[in-house]
Amino acid sequence: MTRTSQHSGRYQSLPTDDADPTPAVQEPSEDFQYSSAQSLDNGGTKRSLQERHLSMIALAGMIGTGLFLSSGKALAQAGPLGCVSGFMIMGTVTASIAYISAEMSSFQPVGGGFVRHANMWLDKSTGIAIGWNFWYSMAITMPTEISAATTLLSFWKPDINQFIPISILWVVIMVVNFSPVRVYGEFEFYLAFCKIALIVCFIIAGIILDLGGFPGQDKIGFRYWQDPYPLFHEYIATGFKGRFLGFWSAMISAAFAYGNVQVVAMAGAETRNPRKAIPAALKKTFARVVVFYVASIFVISLTVPANDERLYHPTGDVMHSPFIIAFSRAGLKALPSVINAIVFSSAFSSGNSCSFLASRTLHGLALDGHAPSIFLELNRFGVPYVAVAASVIWGVIAYASLNHGAFQAFLWLVSLVTTSGIISWVIICLTYLRFFYALQVQKIPRRSLPYRSPLQPYITYYALIMNILILGLSGWDSFLPEFSLPRFTSNYFNCLFYPALYLACKSRFRDSMIPLQEIDFYAELTAIGLEEESENCDDITKFSAYDRTLNALF
Repeated sequence: MTRTSQHSGRYQSLPTDDADPTPAVQEPSEDFQYSSAQSLDNGGTKRSLQERHLSMIALAGMIGTGLFLSSGKALAQAGPLGCVSGFMIMGTVTASIAYISAEMSSFQPVGGGFVRHANMWLDKSTGIAIGWNFWYSMAITMPTEISAATTLLSFWKPDINQFIPISILWVVIMVVNFSPVRVYGEFEFYLAFCKIALIVCFIIAGIILDLGGFPGQDKIGFRYWQDPYPLFHEYIATGFKGRFLGFWSAMISAAFAYGNVQVVAMAGAETRNPRKAIPAALKKTFARVVVFYVASIFVISLTVPANDERLYHPTGDVMHSPFIIAFSRAGLKALPSVINAIVFSSAFSSGNSCSFLASRTLHGLALDGHAPSIFLELNRFGVPYVAVAASVIWGVIAYASLNHGAFQAFLWLVSLVTTSGIISWVIICLTYLRFFYALQVQKIPRRSLPYRSPLQPYITYYALIMNILILGLSGWDSFLPEFSLPRFTSNYFNCLFYPALYLACKSRFRDSMIPLQEIDFYAELTAIGLEEESENCDDITKFSAYDRTLNALF
C-alpha cells in the first residue's frame, strides 16, 4: 500500500501559496480518530516504547564487541594518534547519519524506517533491494553475536558445553522479540545502562591510572604518545604509505564498530510521540560518539602502548581486550570478570537488536507489498510475529560453531554482508537528498518539519562521500602485499551484489525514479497538524510510579 493511497480517503491535498508557504491543517473526516498508541502507517504495531527506552538504545544499544575487543587491533595497526583520529572522523560520519535519520524519521515515523523512506522518495527498486539486503545482513548477524557471547562464557568455564548456552540465548532472544515491544525496550534499557556504566568507569579509572593514582603505579601521562612510540604506525608498507594504510585500517574498524544507528529510527516508529522522541534520541548519538567511543579510545591510547604484543593477536578472549590490558599492571584481579560480563551482555544485546531490526525491516517490506502479506500478521501484542519468526529462525546457524567445518562456512556467509551497513548509510544519504530537494521544489519550508537537522545538505554530502570511500577502500588489504581472492570476496561481495540486485529489480519492475514534484508530503504535514491540534499527548499520570521515576532520571 502506498502512502498516497493510504491517506486518499482521509486527507485532502493542500494547496501551496507563495505568500504563506506553510500548509494549512485540514479538518479530519468524521470517521477519523487519531490515537497516539498506534501508528497511521505502521501496519498496526503499537507505540509502547517511551523516550527513555529510545534514548538509552541511541546511547549504547548497538555498542557490541567491536569497541571492547576489536579496538585494540586498530590501535596496533594505526598507532595512538592514527587510531583516535580514525574513530573521531568516523564519529562525525555516524553523527551525520543520525541527524539525517532523525529529520526523515521524525517527519514520517513509519514501520520499516529508512527502507520505506527509500521506497517513497527514491524508487521502488531501491526499496526492494536495500530492504532484502539489510534484512538478510541483520538476520545472519544475530547468530554471529550468539556465538561470540557463548565463546566469552568459556572465560569462566573453559570446558562448557556450548550447545547449552547457545540454546538458552537463542530462546531468550525469541521470547523478547515475540513479546510486546515494551519488553524489548526494557531489556535494552538495562543492558545499555550496564554498558554505559562500564565505559564511564573505565574512562575515570583510566585517567586515574594515567595520572599514577593507583598504589605502586608511576604516572604515565603521554608517555605512549612520544618517542620511541610513533603517533602513526606503519602498516603493511613503509613511510607515508604505510602510515596512511594504518590510519585507514582504523577508519574501517571504526566504521564497523559504530553499529547501526538505524535501530533508533525503526524502534522510534513504535515509540510514544515519535516525532519528538526520535530526534531527541538520535541527537544523543553525538554524545555517544564523543564520550563512549572517542574518549574510550583516547584513554586506551594513553594507558596501552600500541606495540603491546597482546593487541596483535585478538582471539575473542577478553584477556586480549585493551580494556583489560590497560589495568593488567594495576593488580585489579576482579576486573577481567567484570568486563567479560559486560562484553557478554553487549554481544547478546547486539544480537537481540539485530533480530528486532530484521523483523521490522521484513514487516516494512510487506507493508509496501515487497514481501508476502503473511509478514503483516500481528499477535495480540501488536508484534509482527511471522516476520519475527522468519528473522529469529536464523539463530539455528549458531550451532554451526560447534563444528569447525560448518563454522567456517558460517563465517563465510557472514563475511558476505560485512559492508551492508555502510551500503545502507549510502542509501540513507541518497534518500535524504531526494527528500531535501523535493521540499525545495514543492516550496515547502523546512520550518514546517518537526525537526530540522543542522548544516543541510552539506553534512549529507559529507557522509555520502565518506561512506563511498569506506566502501571502495574497505578491502584494500586484499591487494597488499599480494592479491587474496578470499579477502576480496569477503570485502566486496556485497558491494557487487547490491547493485546487481538493484538492476535486477529495475529490469523486472521497469520503475523510474519518483519525480521530486510528485513526492507526497502534504498527507504527512496534515497528520502533523492534526497531532498538534488534538493535543492528544501522553498524560504523565497514566504512567506507573516505576515509569515516572525512570522517565525523570533518563
